[in-house]
Amino acid sequence: MTEGTEDGMDAYGVLDAVTAYQRSAVIATAVRVDVFGAIGEAAMTASAVARVCGTAEAPTRTLLDALADMSLLARDGSGTAPTYRRRGAAAQLARGGALSDLAAKEDYLAGQWQRLDETVRTGAPTIPSWRRRLEDDPASSRTFLRALVTLARMIGADLTGIAELGAGRAVVDAGGGLGSYAVPLADHGAHVRLVELPQVAAWCRDELAARADIEVVAADMLTVPALGVAPGSADTVLMSHLLHDLDDADVRTVLAGARDALRPGGAVVVLEIPGDAPAPLGAMFDLMMQIETPGRARRAGEVAELLREAGFDRVRDGGVAAPNLVLVGERG
Repeated sequence: MTEGTEDGMDAYGVLDAVTAYQRSAVIATAVRVDVFGAIGEAAMTASAVARVCGTAEAPTRTLLDALADMSLLARDGSGTAPTYRRRGAAAQLARGGALSDLAAKEDYLAGQWQRLDETVRTGAPTIPSWRRRLEDDPASSRTFLRALVTLARMIGADLTGIAELGAGRAVVDAGGGLGSYAVPLADHGAHVRLVELPQVAAWCRDELAARADIEVVAADMLTVPALGVAPGSADTVLMSHLLHDLDDADVRTVLAGARDALRPGGAVVVLEIPGDAPAPLGAMFDLMMQIETPGRARRAGEVAELLREAGFDRVRDGGVAAPNLVLVGERG
């Protein structure tokens, strides 16, 4: 996205911004018809790719040319039958690849961004609740969670240097998805219990079947005491990218549950992308949360105040680089 100058965004910047969707649509289309899986390890002509993908040859060739211009394919030869081979991260965009899940997630969200005006007018999300999505479309919901694991590996905060999450600590990973942060913490010696909704917990047990060092707990943290674990049994509760999904009332509920789950002197660690993250991410992420959830990307000071209201003392910055925010609060 083109950012403005001191004089604001010029006409060419506007043009660049309003046509940015085209590049993402090219990748999304290639993933949907599995161009990158069709090509595999060998160079192929456009006609051969079209046969494998079941697509029309002429637009397939143009699609391949666009992918070559984006450096995801290499175009070899000239004339009427050049060949194409994968470049860079293209293999990960083949069906089942880590980046294909990410592309599918963003492809779905792109449609919701086109309805941003509805959220701006009404203040309500356009996407069904997470619980409804789990029930109505479990396949894409699982893909969404896998994409979050990929994102955490690519650009997520490194939490392994935070003392409260270190080796030997009894850590409850509240709303930990498919283990984005539970896995690296367990690798560094923490004793991790990951708490998730029953459907997600079942998937997580499947994904982490080889990880005997991570216990998965099925619980609805909004309705059970102490986040679904024994009160006072945790040294640390990790809430990674959880609070932005919730409205203020539900944030207070899960923070109260975290406090009950902790032993005296234990700590809560909150990881968020705050609404006041460096431009343009902060505002864009906040809009995404408002399209997607009843929550929002709160500013750092708002998150800290919610922690204090919940009875956490000595709230401090965890020292993780922007755009991530880590706040640590101690149970008094």
